[in-house]
Amino acid sequence: MKHKQLCIISFLILVLLAGCSKKEIKVPLEDVGMVDSMAFDYIDENQMRLTVAIPQYSPDAEKDTQTFSITTDLVSSGIVEIEKQSDKKIVFNQLRVVLVNEDFARKGNVRKIIQHLYRNAEVGNKVLIAVVKDNAEAILKGDYPDKPSINFYLNNLLEPSINTAFNPNTNIHDFMYSITNPVIDTVLPYVEKRGEKLEIKGVAIFKGNHMHELIKPEEALVIQALSGRKNLAPLHLDLNAGHGEEKVMIDLIESSVKKESNKNMESPKLTIFLKIKGTLSEYKGEREYQLFTVESISDLEKDVNKQLEQDIGGFLERLNKTEVDPAGLSEEFRMYHHGKWTTKKTRELIGKLDVNVRVETSIISTGTLK
Repeated sequence: MKHKQLCIISFLILVLLAGCSKKEIKVPLEDVGMVDSMAFDYIDENQMRLTVAIPQYSPDAEKDTQTFSITTDLVSSGIVEIEKQSDKKIVFNQLRVVLVNEDFARKGNVRKIIQHLYRNAEVGNKVLIAVVKDNAEAILKGDYPDKPSINFYLNNLLEPSINTAFNPNTNIHDFMYSITNPVIDTVLPYVEKRGEKLEIKGVAIFKGNHMHELIKPEEALVIQALSGRKNLAPLHLDLNAGHGEEKVMIDLIESSVKKESNKNMESPKLTIFLKIKGTLSEYKGEREYQLFTVESISDLEKDVNKQLEQDIGGFLERLNKTEVDPAGLSEEFRMYHHGKWTTKKTRELIGKLDVNVRVETSIISTGTLK
């Protein structure tokens, strides 16, 4: 009798399990729309304009990229609405670039949308992020006749290269790390559309969750150097060393940095030792016929040191007055602090930080001088 009951119970369990299981529904590749780029534009504090770009691989397609835009309050509900417009299932496995317009960066919640993507298992950590001037939707929908597609164009533009070494090349992992880190402020590349071209015009510095200011590429280069980047973009300097108007271009720069703090939170002082080594690729000025001896090059190195110390010191002083720390200088004090470190402590310390910059330049060769 017991054996009969056991058989009946086992049969019922198998029937129930069979009823609960679902067959995996496989979507044919031609019915999948793989989003390559996304753009977010600010409308107001409750709504945003979401645009996605999907590459078209069919030889019958009139355009190489299909775009969809929707006004929404949530990323996920916006995607659902876009799927209603599209004849394909929207997936994010091939997402490479996320753009936010400047208004969104200054007033919107960039952290929330990036966090949403960061938690999506389909999205990889290497997706690049950038702030764009004016309208991000217009950039994805723009015409770029000499480029194969907007997706490749944006991805190539934001990838690291020696000429844009000032560009922080921030991906969503870097963004989430910096925006949740109390000892450093987030930096993102800033892109501007000029006619049929896109150009990285500078770097957007965030203070907390919002964009605070835009700095020039040469200032962003200082942040990269102080953050420990070893290879820097070509450095252009206007010298003011008593020899009239002088312009110097140093290329193929290798750099190293060392920082020493006094570990005093009440009266913080920091000394930065920056070494740069590179080729004098171009010079224009009074000394153009003199830079062929060791002594003349040594004099030029000293003048470059003074100019860089003055420029970097002035730039850091300006940042300190606004209490932002994109180079993570407060880390030199946090490591000696006992107890929990907060963003408030970083703001207070940077606001009263006294920085002394020492630069040592080595010109290892000369290029075309005129």
